[in-house]
Amino acid sequence: MKVFIEAIGPSSAFAWSAAAIRKEVFENEWKRTLEPPMLQSRGQHLDLIARLESSGEPVAVLTVAETTGNAAMHKRFGLPFKANDRAARYTQLAVLKPYRGMDIPLQLILEAKRRFVKPGGFQYTWLLFDAERASNSSLCRRLNFHAGTGTYRSEYGRVRTLTRDEKRPEAYDADSAAMHYIAALKGFPNSEYQSTIPAGFAASNDSSNLHVATQLS
Repeated sequence: MKVFIEAIGPSSAFAWSAAAIRKEVFENEWKRTLEPPMLQSRGQHLDLIARLESSGEPVAVLTVAETTGNAAMHKRFGLPFKANDRAARYTQLAVLKPYRGMDIPLQLILEAKRRFVKPGGFQYTWLLFDAERASNSSLCRRLNFHAGTGTYRSEYGRVRTLTRDEKRPEAYDADSAAMHYIAALKGFPNSEYQSTIPAGFAASNDSSNLHVATQLS
């Protein structure tokens, strides 16, 4: 099943859809009430939504938000970032239950990297992940995220941090392999990674649109 991914802003027709997906996953399924992701960060953020190519139905949402200089948040989760290290957090990824296991989170993060992380010159990206499954997550296996050793209580329950140094060659190599994998899933015959998104992967190439989990948050 193929999806395409696009950025959404507060006035987007799909802003309501994103909120509805998060309500279904976090409130109805997890029984947790979360504040909107834009209230978690003082910096820029970008909201992405994934929709089915066949019908246009929204099925998943992700926010990536800048946390540069947020010493209190970084200290709370044991992140060793310096005050001027540019850092961005992936947060409130929600995928509707019928569409899990289809690598949609991987595709959302790759698109967030292309639209927000890389243009913004961020050195570090991070997120919170279910503590029991962090080390074996697809993000560690396919995108070279590293699971922290400590565990923390958060609004999502017991979590560990996943972090990645975006400037290391291993990060680029992981992105290359992941794009090759996604292209193969989508049936593109020429799936070599050329720092671009395969045609049809995203609905828009406007990386300036910075209006800016399942188990990922």
